[in-house]
Amino acid sequence: MIVDINAFTGHWPFSPVRGDLPTIRASLTALGVERICVSPLDAAWCRNPHLANAALYETAAAFADIWPVPVLDPTVATWREELARAAAQPRVRLVRLLPTYSPYPLTQADVLLDALAKAGLAALVQTRLEDPRCQHPLAPVPDLPAAAVAEAAARHPELTVILGGARTSDIRTLRERLRSIPRLYADVSQADGLDAVPLLVEEGLADKLLFGSHTPLFIPHAALARVVTDLSDNHAAAILGANAEQALQWES
Repeated sequence: MIVDINAFTGHWPFSPVRGDLPTIRASLTALGVERICVSPLDAAWCRNPHLANAALYETAAAFADIWPVPVLDPTVATWREELARAAAQPRVRLVRLLPTYSPYPLTQADVLLDALAKAGLAALVQTRLEDPRCQHPLAPVPDLPAAAVAEAAARHPELTVILGGARTSDIRTLRERLRSIPRLYADVSQADGLDAVPLLVEEGLADKLLFGSHTPLFIPHAALARVVTDLSDNHAAAILGANAEQALQWES
């Protein structure tokens, strides 16, 4: 079972991506991905990101292997209603937070994070969508410090928290917190550098890493190669799917 925990669909204003859901799905299922967790790209640049979730639910309903990941924003007054709608969707297991795009400090999301735990949903907190070197010069968005995500996970030990889009160096810096906080995980969609994932495995994080492709902003083949190259079959299988199944309480 291969689970992509970090994919997107939609339009991106600074890059001509093919982000329609059928294309995204085809590019990932061709690699053997069986569960695709997808968020709306359009939410990042919308003042009310909740507006993009309805279309995601509608298009995802046509595909049994697409698991919608709505974007929730604690600065929008309707977040409680949006959370209730998300919790009522049969295939929503987690929601995405984009703190640097609203923007808000992650401490401002504590009430939302409490509500997610009570609803039985997980939180994927995105630290970056684009490498700062690739951003439009008139629309720079700074990275969210990865440590802020670990601190939020420590404040909410009953909540499964996924550190999304972090660099290899950030994941390495947080390795002790990843080991000590049972429900804190990191996806490897933007783990950069030579032998990035094997290095993280060598540091004892094999059971804390989740496969993410960052499709369509990244090429899915590269994401898969990052995991399967120079890893044992057991470690690769854990990162590609088994860890996500455990984190989100999925049955195989």
